[in-house]
Amino acid sequence: MDKFAAMRTFRRVVELGGFSAAARDLKLSNAAVSAQVRDLETELGVTLLARTTRHVSTTEAGRAYYERCARILDDVLEAELALGTLQAAPRGRLRINCPMAMGILHIAPAVAAFCKSYLEVRAELVMNDRTVDMIEEGFDISLRVRAHLNDSSLVGRSICRIKQIVCAAPAYLEEYGEPRTPADLRLHRTLIYSLSSSPGRWSFRKGDDTHLVEAEDHFTANSSLALREALLAGLGVTVIPASYVGADIRSGRLRALLPDYALDDLTLYALYPSNRHLSPKVRTFVDFMAARFAAPPWDLS
Repeated sequence: MDKFAAMRTFRRVVELGGFSAAARDLKLSNAAVSAQVRDLETELGVTLLARTTRHVSTTEAGRAYYERCARILDDVLEAELALGTLQAAPRGRLRINCPMAMGILHIAPAVAAFCKSYLEVRAELVMNDRTVDMIEEGFDISLRVRAHLNDSSLVGRSICRIKQIVCAAPAYLEEYGEPRTPADLRLHRTLIYSLSSSPGRWSFRKGDDTHLVEAEDHFTANSSLALREALLAGLGVTVIPASYVGADIRSGRLRALLPDYALDDLTLYALYPSNRHLSPKVRTFVDFMAARFAAPPWDLS
């Protein structure tokens, strides 16, 4: 049995949803496709596919094996490309991880635009707000918003800066008044992002002076989009990245506060493992993102 051929066949059966579709794609007979998958199952000693007369689906073992197969086959393809004249052409599966809110508002549209420009790339975008192990979970690249980088096992390229803003809705300010100094925030209803490294602990600068505020949690959420909705509803005031509220501030739905005080900027980083060859698809994607966000759409300057 040619194991690589069998792995490729199994992968296409999973991705195309059936033996007949895989046979047409690979220009093989149905019998040849079935035989390759059956031989692979025999050698592994597990059932990879659950078959019915109308449908084929992966078993738990089959799904795990598919994920490994896809990574191995993509790595082999990239190794071949690195030695050939097609090295500069991005192709293959690109697994991208990013935060949920940033992904919905900005990264998903950027990935879609990238895929339209590079039709040989098959992108998989996974959005979540937890810390991921890129190597263990098979991600090629992770886009993360950070104040600074801590993990030395990852290489980080800065894509763009993101200002943090204190803001509230006009209706809220009419009822509660506008804070003039950071200390005034203690008298206001404050909204807290719970996944921050220090939730509700806001540090402002004015000249050489630092003003630290310990905000009370009148409303707490683990999503920046939920905080934005609370802001728009007039529930309170918060510190939030401009990437989520820039359009609201320009339209007047929200108002930026404390213009004389500065907060630390955040950075959108493209992260990838330091011990991996930077493949054409990853390099091209990072360059694409840096160009797309050279002038961020949320910029208020």
